[in-house]
Amino acid sequence: MWYSKRSWLKVFTPFSWTLRKAVEYRRSRYTKDTNRAWRAPVPVCVVGNITVGGTGKTPLVIWLSEWLTRRGVKVGIVSRGYGGRASQYPMMVSEQSQCHDVGEENVLLHRKTGAPIVVDPNRVRATQFLLDGHSIDLIIADDGLQHYKLARDIEIAVLDGVRGIGNGLQLPFGPLREPKSRLQEVQWLVVKGARSCVDFPTSLMHLEPVEFVNVSNNSVLPISEFRTQHAGQTRAIAAIGNPGSFQDTLDQIQIQASVKPFRDHHHFRADELRSNGSVIIVTEKDAQKIRELPINTRHIWYLKVNVKFQEDVDEFLTSMFYKYGINIKART
Repeated sequence: MWYSKRSWLKVFTPFSWTLRKAVEYRRSRYTKDTNRAWRAPVPVCVVGNITVGGTGKTPLVIWLSEWLTRRGVKVGIVSRGYGGRASQYPMMVSEQSQCHDVGEENVLLHRKTGAPIVVDPNRVRATQFLLDGHSIDLIIADDGLQHYKLARDIEIAVLDGVRGIGNGLQLPFGPLREPKSRLQEVQWLVVKGARSCVDFPTSLMHLEPVEFVNVSNNSVLPISEFRTQHAGQTRAIAAIGNPGSFQDTLDQIQIQASVKPFRDHHHFRADELRSNGSVIIVTEKDAQKIRELPINTRHIWYLKVNVKFQEDVDEFLTSMFYKYGINIKART
């Protein structure tokens, strides 16, 4: 309803305006009194969004961490750990970490980047724990744009260019955590898919489908070969913030499968993943949870995607990080 812009939701505009003012007041308490927020001894880069879920934030965090690492920057990541319920905090993510403890996004981040990651609802405590045990040049705070107790040097916001800001109302009457004007205050605004939703400078990001990977044995099939081998016998499921974006991607590569959506961070049951004569396609994020289940997953494949920018962003990022004491070396 938020994104279909149902006209009846407009009756809540006055309430949304009140909530907007409350959010702005909360933020102003930290921006006006810098002593309220804890400042780390190294630069902190927050990557987040002003809308609820499904913007492409996790792929961007992976890309950014890899971009920095290749240029000699020691990156550490702190995260809230959505989708997980650890027995204690802070918790370090490792090869043995389970999705039900640290969340599937953090398992994916660790496997893709190799960066040290600490999960804790208290990002300040997570950052302190990370710095106590590792030599770090830069902290990336994943999904912490509204967590103002952790002072930040750089803010990166990610927006889905297709869905935009929906009806423009604040939660719970619309998808906004903060007003649209907040996007003008960040150092880098990344829009996924299309630029039409905002009228100020952005970088346009695409998630480029690469190949299919088997959840059971990590074997790989090119997209064209997968499409030929499994024509007419595929179905898809997605437990992500915006399942429609996964459907759009499958349509783009001409995979004939209708995505069955589940709530974000849903923990799948065995009966939801039975083959029934079909091959099941999932997102790479969902694959992290599925591979931990005690079931046969040979019929389940995830679609690997890579982040691509329409323009070259290397010079911009080098300049942005240099302002905060991070010297970017030549790519290694």
